[in-house]
Amino acid sequence: MSFSTLIGLFSGLSVVLIAMSMGPSLGLFFNTPSIMIVFGGTIAATMIRFSMKESISAFGMSFYVMKINSEIKELNALVDVTEDLLHLVRGKGVLAMDSYEINHSFFANGVRMLVDGYSLPVVTQTLKEKNKLLIEKAETSAGVFRAIGDAAPAFGMMGTLVGLIQMLSSLSDPSSIGPAMSVAILTTLYGAMIANLYALPMADKIESWAQVEAYRQAFIIEAIQSIGERHNPAVMRDLLAPYLQGTKKVGVDVKEG
Repeated sequence: MSFSTLIGLFSGLSVVLIAMSMGPSLGLFFNTPSIMIVFGGTIAATMIRFSMKESISAFGMSFYVMKINSEIKELNALVDVTEDLLHLVRGKGVLAMDSYEINHSFFANGVRMLVDGYSLPVVTQTLKEKNKLLIEKAETSAGVFRAIGDAAPAFGMMGTLVGLIQMLSSLSDPSSIGPAMSVAILTTLYGAMIANLYALPMADKIESWAQVEAYRQAFIIEAIQSIGERHNPAVMRDLLAPYLQGTKKVGVDVKEG
């Protein structure tokens, strides 16, 4: 998990839980009807807007985005890998790359296709399609979490209305006012926590990660093209320089990350 995400989640939950524990009892903040209204309603609204497959994929992507990844991320390091591969191709042929270990699955996949004899246009087109698919999946996944972020506070307000109606309908019975008020207040709290501590930040996290990864993949596609055309390493570095400078426009407005 990335340190920023870990620190953010831990800090946010800690602040809220510490504040809750400073009251008479932490159990006061757990209410079954409130949980049913907010969580059940949010899940239902999200499933209406998105398919089951898209919803499950979104949560899968959220875990993938947060997990520790040992793949090469620095573009300068990928330039060095490209130069090594160019030396192999120009000196010993395409098959010589088969023994070179590449610590990046997207890059390794492209090189594997070259080694297997696919033509350069087929390789680059395949990689571009995968890059496009990544962007589309990330947009859908971010949309799922934004939908959760929209629905949770809305159902929190609905729960508040339910609690107020219950409270106003039984003013003659003082013993029922407390539980009804608890539903009214806690649903708003649950909705706000789900939206602002998890769903909306996760949507932003997925979008940010996808932008950086799409940019890196576009860089790799051009590196693969350079390998396939057996450019001189100096020429390859000149071609990839705009990516390193963050001036290359590939449909995402980000720099190396």
